[in-house]
Amino acid sequence: MSFTLWLHPYAGYGQKASTAAYELGTPFTLQVLDHADAELMAEFGRLSPFGKMPVLVDAEGRTVFESSIVVEWMDRHAGGGRLIPADPDAALETRLIDRIVDTYVGGPMNRIVFNRLGRAGTPNPVAMEQDEAELARAWDWLENRLSDGRTWGAGETFTLADCAAAPLTTYARRLVPFGDRPRLRAWHARLTARPSFQRALADAAPYGNLMPAPPAAD
Repeated sequence: MSFTLWLHPYAGYGQKASTAAYELGTPFTLQVLDHADAELMAEFGRLSPFGKMPVLVDAEGRTVFESSIVVEWMDRHAGGGRLIPADPDAALETRLIDRIVDTYVGGPMNRIVFNRLGRAGTPNPVAMEQDEAELARAWDWLENRLSDGRTWGAGETFTLADCAAAPLTTYARRLVPFGDRPRLRAWHARLTARPSFQRALADAAPYGNLMPAPPAAD
């Protein structure tokens, strides 16, 4: 199995895909997106119909996009059953946590960042407050979901859910702190110590700190 991942190493959804690849131990080519390179971005536009990353291109030139589907593709081609559990109930829980993290952590996080950077026009404080409240609700939901004593996001094994949560919770907590949520805090500590995520962070390190918020202090 060989493939290329088109992404920016600092992007949360890109790190989700690269964490999965490192977790599976599958070699891949990293194609770093660079908006200053018009030719490269034009090629990316042909590969990604909605202009979103990551995009996976396999050895035959076929493309897979949307981060969760990219991770499922990698898991299946690596033998299956590792990042998407074989058990149907465990697989459903994995996909649920993945969708909650992508939608209610990654979604408001990105909107707040775009607002702070002025990419959506003049920053809208009301919209940012609403997104901060949505992030807090996500933290509450995850804290409650973790109350059964599970080690990882969806159970006792590292899955797609953790690939999503490692980068997105790391960046989002800089906008809305975890606060008094000990189970969420402990899960995040395990995520940040995972070697696969450490490798994804190492890929991002040369690009500095692109997050328009200070490092988490809670």
